[in-house]
Amino acid sequence: MSQKRLSLKELPKDERPREKLMQHGEANLGDAELLGIILGSGTRTESAVQLAQRILKKAGNLKTLANMSVDELQKDYHGIGPARASQLKAALELARRRRDFEKPSTLRFTNSRAVFEAFRDYFHGRKQEEFWVAVLDAKNKLIKQALVTKGTLMGSLVHPREIFYVAIKSLGAGIIALHNHPSGDPEPSVDDHRVTRQIAEAGKALGIPLLDHIIIAGGTYYSFKDGGML
Repeated sequence: MSQKRLSLKELPKDERPREKLMQHGEANLGDAELLGIILGSGTRTESAVQLAQRILKKAGNLKTLANMSVDELQKDYHGIGPARASQLKAALELARRRRDFEKPSTLRFTNSRAVFEAFRDYFHGRKQEEFWVAVLDAKNKLIKQALVTKGTLMGSLVHPREIFYVAIKSLGAGIIALHNHPSGDPEPSVDDHRVTRQIAEAGKALGIPLLDHIIIAGGTYYSFKDGGML
């Protein structure tokens, strides 16, 4: 006969992360305890916190976990089904958005390296190309960043109007385009050059210049400005 799945309520009181959070605050909980609250319950043989400990041990860190897809989470971790995988992705995405929300008041881009350092962690482990736009004010301070499209970078998928809609709405003085190369090679393709020219021309017409286009590939990057292309 199979054992009953262990829930957080069935743990001894001093081991219940929810009660610990309410009494002492979330800052006093470890990663596994916080993750256990999100999961809600464990498996037939382990509590939610024990399940969370196993997941974190295998993943190595939260960054790796955040970069995994729902399908990968279900495949790689016993005890994680569609609902729990979705819960994990939602919680980690909220954490990322909070971090991004706090960026505009502190980030100022004066060179390509600063842009790379600000976005490299986000692009780490991404298996699809993603095209982002960073909107800056007149002092090169970040106002807003937004995902424009996912998938292969082609003119039909990245259109200047989508990029400058974000810039105009945010009252930006200039923009920086960013995308990643999952292959690990930052060298720009023919499509990269073509899209960059299209964005730069549109920026001139609108009075919102394209200040740079940066391709991030693992631990390195390519800057169109540094390469003399802008």
